[in-house]
Amino acid sequence: MNRQIFHRPISSLLFRLLAVLILYSVLRIMFYAFNPSFFPDATVMSFIYGIRFDITAILYTNIAVILLMLVPSKVVAKKWYGIIVAILFVVCNTFAFALNLLDVGYFPFSHGRSTFFLFDFMSEVPNMGDLIGVFIVEYWYLLLVLLALVAILVVVAKFSFVKQTPEFYSSLKSGIAHVGIRVILLALTVVGIRGGTQLKPIGVDTAAAYEGGKNTDLILNTPFSVIRTIGMKELEEKHYFETDDDMVAYFSPRKKSSENNFQKFPPIDNVVIIILEGISSEYSDFLALPPKKNAGYTPFIDSLAQNSIVFRGKANGLLSIVALSSVLGSVPSLFDTPFSKSKYITNKIDYPTKLLAENGYRTAFFHGASNGTMGFADLCKILDVGEYYGLDEYPNQDDYDGTWGIPDYQYLQYVADVIGNFDSKFLATVFTLSSHHPFVVPDDFDSMLPRGDFPMQHTVAYTDMALQKFFDKISKSKWYDRTLFVITADHTNFTGSQNIDYERLYDVPMVFYHPKLDTAFVADKIMQQTDIMPSVISCLGIDGQYNAFGNNVFDTLQTRFAVYRKDDYCSFLLDGKKIRLYDNDRMEVVKSNDGNVEITDYEQNFIKAFVQSYNNGMRNNSLHQE
Repeated sequence: MNRQIFHRPISSLLFRLLAVLILYSVLRIMFYAFNPSFFPDATVMSFIYGIRFDITAILYTNIAVILLMLVPSKVVAKKWYGIIVAILFVVCNTFAFALNLLDVGYFPFSHGRSTFFLFDFMSEVPNMGDLIGVFIVEYWYLLLVLLALVAILVVVAKFSFVKQTPEFYSSLKSGIAHVGIRVILLALTVVGIRGGTQLKPIGVDTAAAYEGGKNTDLILNTPFSVIRTIGMKELEEKHYFETDDDMVAYFSPRKKSSENNFQKFPPIDNVVIIILEGISSEYSDFLALPPKKNAGYTPFIDSLAQNSIVFRGKANGLLSIVALSSVLGSVPSLFDTPFSKSKYITNKIDYPTKLLAENGYRTAFFHGASNGTMGFADLCKILDVGEYYGLDEYPNQDDYDGTWGIPDYQYLQYVADVIGNFDSKFLATVFTLSSHHPFVVPDDFDSMLPRGDFPMQHTVAYTDMALQKFFDKISKSKWYDRTLFVITADHTNFTGSQNIDYERLYDVPMVFYHPKLDTAFVADKIMQQTDIMPSVISCLGIDGQYNAFGNNVFDTLQTRFAVYRKDDYCSFLLDGKKIRLYDNDRMEVVKSNDGNVEITDYEQNFIKAFVQSYNNGMRNNSLHQE
C-alpha cells in the first residue's frame, strides 16, 4: 500500500472519517450484544439503517476537523497545525464514543438513547461525582473499551498525518480544481449532516419509521440523539375542533368536584402517596398477570393489595422525573423533554396540589436523595407542595448509602417520625429509592431476603420489607385509621431480567388502601398516574376547580384511558385498544382486545380533544382560571 496517499489532506480526512464510521458500527454491535433482550426482532437491516444516523453524527462532531483539513493552504501540512487537528479529532470522537458506551450500560435503566436532557440531569444531581464513580466501578470494562478506542483514534491520526499538499497556486486551473473539490466536499458534508436531500433533516422520529419502530434505539446512536434534542421543539398548536365547546364534549383538563359513585370510603383526613422506585406490578404475586415470571418479591404489598381497591395501573413514562409531575401535577410529558424540564414548566397552571393547599392541607414530599436530585425540590415548589424533606433534612448522615441517599428502611422510619408530628390534615408523598441501580441491599438485611434471578428483585424485596416496617410503626399512630394510602411506582425497571414482557413495560401498582375499608377487589378499569390526584380529591370530597390530564377513577361516567409518549408517537390505551397517534396526526390501532382495529368516531375525537387541550393549553399558557 502506498502510504503517501494518506498524507494528503482530502485522503487523510476521508480515511479518518471512514475509520470512525467503522468504529460506530462496532459500538452498535456492542450495544446490541449487551442488550439483546430489548431487541428480539433485530435484523441485519437494523445495523445498516443505523449507518445513515452514524454519518450525520460523525459529520456533526467532526465539523471543526473537516473545516480545518479542507483549508486550501499549505498550512495544513505544517507539523504544529497537524498536531492541533489530530488532537481535535481524537478529543471530539472520544466524547462521542463515551456517549455511545454510556448507553451500553445505561440503556437497561432508561429504555432509550440518552438525549440532551442528560446534561441537565447531571448538572442538577449534587452527588453526581459519587454516581459516576459507581458507574465506572461497575462498568470498568466499558472504560477499557473507551481507552482502546482512543488508542485506535491516535493510531489513525498518526497514520494519516498530513505531510503533503498539492501545489494550490502552481496554476489557475490547479487552484480552481482544488478549491472546487473542497466546495463539493463541504456541500456533501451539509447533505450528510441533514441525513440526505429530503425536505427536512432526519431526526429521532426518522429512526422510528424504520422497521415499525421496533428497533429505533438500535438504529440510533447516542451522539445523534443528543444533538437532535438540543433546543427541543415546542408543541404544535392543534385545531381539530372549531370551538372549545366541541372539544370539551370529549375531554377537558379543567376539572370540577367529581362524584365518587364507584366506591365509598370511610372518613379520610389524610393521604399518603407512596411512589416506589422502579417497582413494576410484575414483581408482585398478587398484581402481576400470568405467567408471573418475575413475581414473588413483594409479599407485604401483596397483603395490602388483597385488602384494597386495586386498579390496573399504567405509568405515563419510563423516567422518575416524568413520574412526579404525572402523579402530583396530573401533567404527563408528551413531548421530547420531561415536562418539568421544558419551557412550559414556567406556565401558570392550576395544579390539583394547589387545591389541597388552599383547603388547609399540609403538603409534604419525602425523598432520601440529595435535595437537588431530578429537580424534585424545584418541582415541588411549582406544585405548591409546602414542605420538602430530602437528604439535607435527614438527621443522621452516617446512613448515607454512598450512591443515591438514605436506604429505604432507615428513611421510611424517619418519614413515620416526621408525619407523626403533623398536627393537621395532610397530604404526604414518599418516593423510595433503594430499588435503583446499583441495587445495593444493606448488610443487615442482605442475607434474609430472597435474591431472585437478577439484582433488581433483591432490592424490590428490601423495599417491600422496609415498607412493612413503616406500616408497622405508623399503624400505632392516632392518624392512621383516618388515612388513605395510595401505592404506585414511578416507572418499571427490569434490569438484568431475561423475562421482559414488553406489553407490561408501563404496568405499575395502583393500590388504594384504607385501614377501615371493608371492601377489597381488583377493578377491571385502567388507571394511569395522572388519575391519582383527581381520584384523591374525589375521595376527600373537596370542592373546587383545578387542571388535570387524568380522570377520577371513582366516577363511572368519566372515560378510562392512559397515555404515554415514545419516539414520534403517543400511545393511548382506550376501550381495550392501544392506539398510536403519530406527530403527523396519523392514528393506527396496534393492539385490540377484541380484534377490532377500527377506530371509532368517539375514540378518535377523544384523542384529538386530549391532544388539542394539552398542546394549546401549554402553548397558550391557558391552564389556569383568572
